[in-house]
Order: sequence, then structure tokens, then C-alpha cells
Amino acid sequence: MLTRAFICMTPWVLGACEKELVSDAPVITDSSLSIITRSVNAEETVSFPINVFVFNNEDKAFIKKENLSDKDNPLELNLPFGSYDVYAIGGADGNLYDFPTEEEITEESEITLKNGKEHADLMTAHDVITLEEKDGNQLTLSMERQVTELTQATIKQVPEDVTEVSISLSSNYRSIQINGELGSLWDHGYALNDNGDGTWSLPSPTMLLLDSEKATITISLTKDDGTIKNYSYSCTEEIKKNHKISITATYQEDNIVQLTGVITGTTWAGSQEIVFDFGEGNSSHENGNNNNEDDDIINAAAPKEYTLYKDCFVLKVTPNDKGYKEVLLLYNEDFNIETKNKTEDAILQEINAELESTTINEISGWRLPNEDEAKITRNIIGHILNSELKTKPNTNFYFYLDKNDLKAFDRNVDKREYTYAHQYRPVTILKFNK
Repeated sequence: MLTRAFICMTPWVLGACEKELVSDAPVITDSSLSIITRSVNAEETVSFPINVFVFNNEDKAFIKKENLSDKDNPLELNLPFGSYDVYAIGGADGNLYDFPTEEEITEESEITLKNGKEHADLMTAHDVITLEEKDGNQLTLSMERQVTELTQATIKQVPEDVTEVSISLSSNYRSIQINGELGSLWDHGYALNDNGDGTWSLPSPTMLLLDSEKATITISLTKDDGTIKNYSYSCTEEIKKNHKISITATYQEDNIVQLTGVITGTTWAGSQEIVFDFGEGNSSHENGNNNNEDDDIINAAAPKEYTLYKDCFVLKVTPNDKGYKEVLLLYNEDFNIETKNKTEDAILQEINAELESTTINEISGWRLPNEDEAKITRNIIGHILNSELKTKPNTNFYFYLDKNDLKAFDRNVDKREYTYAHQYRPVTILKFNK
């Protein structure tokens, strides 16, 4: 037996206008599913097209997919009695996104942004409907915006020898699952335009699909000699979906970094203004260690190689021609990272964000080892195994940096592709004056 049901599509807050969309054409069977749209106001409407996915609630089997192109054309579905999960994805146009085939579709299937495209105003909704009566069944799906709009990004006081500037935010995603969850990570930089006065700016607003609980902003400067420097900052305030954000950064020669956030109301749920200064003390490029200044020298004797210093393993002690000793420390525990469906740049971005906030016994400045440092760890593995480290290292499958490339050692191959490693153990350098 088939039944008649109604589905209403609304923004997150229900509002002023309502229109029932029912076709005048005769219904062949005795059931149909009609869609109704509502808008809060003229500036906040439901994103079209709307893709509707229906799954059996019992075994999660895919039933059908239909498309609602606009609010003036009705969509009618025929369904038998039963319980259904109904998902809706608004704003995902087939010209912008790739959809899974109906033969392989599940609730976790991803709708993926095409190459060279930017995200649309994505909205999602989900509810469960049980059809037991022939007529009068109605379901309202509240469409919730999933994107953040980067309204403007301005970088000031950019040096004259810089030829390219881009900005990226993490964790940024390229796809969204049918069930509304985030899909695959996307390492994507947004190129800025040179205004000719040392100021670079975003050419037009763009939509971001963010996991923004711990958002990191990265500014990349490419100089005329081809070198690239990245300046990354973890935001103190969550960047929220359904918000518009504005970013203003000023390049400084000193090491001062300031982060502030302001939330004000707009036609969306709100807007955020992020303002900060950045300088050379907060840059990263190639295998550089950020402990380059002489004012952080520890007034004490350097620990010996193959011993523990503040619960970290001393890999190497090197006298410096300035009179102090550089101590290469290995972190005492493994970091685990999921690499599935992630690009190399996305993995690096995630690692850098994690290490920025990592401190052990007041030691910070942790980073991935370079190839030489990783080989030191491998060559003295016997000493490490005989030490008092809490977790014994497995250096064969640790990440390290070979110039700008993410690599992992293997027992037989020294430059294994990065996807084979799922762990890393960072290093840092301390300076001692004795």
C-alpha cells in the first residue's frame, strides 16, 4: 500500500512565507510525497537545487534520489508504508559537484566538489518519517547552512619581493556526506590579488566547508626567488558555520602575533572579524626550526646524548661556533594521524596545527624531523630501545620531511610514499651555554 506524505523544506529558523507545491497532474498511484519550501526573509532563502535522498530506516537500504530545482516546481515521490530516513542537500548543483552513482550510494556517500570549482551555499536536513496512513502525512525538514563565507581577506605591508600571496583555513573540506557529515579534507589556498600598495586582497567572497572547532589560518608568501614561507596561526575563537568572516593581517618584522575576534549580527547567524599581525618569528619553510634566536639559550649544562631530558630523548648534542651547544630532542610519545582520503598538504597542515599547541614540561617548538634527523633516530634505535622512554619508537613508519616532501622510512625503501605512515614523533632543538 502506498501513502501520501508531505515534506516541508525550511531554513534553520522557520519564518514568514509559505507555499505548498502540489502538481495539478493526476497521481497514478494512491501515494505521493510533495515538497513545501519556506523562507525566513528575502535575504535568507533555501539553497536550490535540493537533492532529496530516501533510505529505508530499518536496513538503511537506498530507496531513491530526486531533485527539486526551485521553489516553483513541485516534487512528488511515491512510497509504500514504512519508516524512512529522508536527507536533503541544498545548493549542490551537478555542475559544481560529483554525486555517487545510485548503485553504490549509502548514507555516508560523499558529494564532492569538482576540480576548479568553489563551494556553493550548502544546506542540509534530515528527519525520519513513518508512513502508516494513506493521507495526511507531513514532514518538515529544517535546512541548516553548513558553510562559512569568507567575505574578505586583506594582507597588509607585504614585502616588495613577494610575487604571490594565498590564504587557507583548516580543517577545510572538499565534500559533504549525504547524512550531512563532513567528507574529505581539502588543502586549498585562495589566491589574493596585488593591489599595488603592499596590500593583497581576496578578489571575491568564497564559501568554506570547515571543521572549525580548532581553525588554523595559514598565509603563504612566495618570493621572486621562488622560496615560500608559511605563517600559520590557531584561532583563539571558533570560526562558525552560517557566519561570515573577515580576515585582516599585517606583516611585521618583529615576532609579535595578536589574534582578536569580534562577532556581530548580519542576515546570516553572525559575522566574525579576525585581525592579527604576523612576523618572521612565526614562519615556517622547508626544514627550518623556529628556535633561531640567541636569547633562548638555557643557562645550564647540556644533557648527554642517549639520555632523557625532561622526559624527552636526547638524540644528538652539537657544539655551536657561537659557544653554546645545540641539543636535538625526540618527543617521548607517538602522534597518530588518519591519512585516508587526505592529500600530502592536508596531512602537513594537520600535523603543523597539532604541533603548534604541543608542550611537554615547558618545552615547545616541536616539528617534524628532516631526513638527516630521522636517520639519526634510525641509526641509534638500539640506544632508544634500552632507554626509559615510555613508548618505544617504530621509526620505520614515521613521517619526516625531505625538503618540502612528506616521507616515511621503510625497512627496504628509504623514501616510501607518505600514505604508508600513520604516526610521527616530532623533534625540537634546545640551546645550552655549558
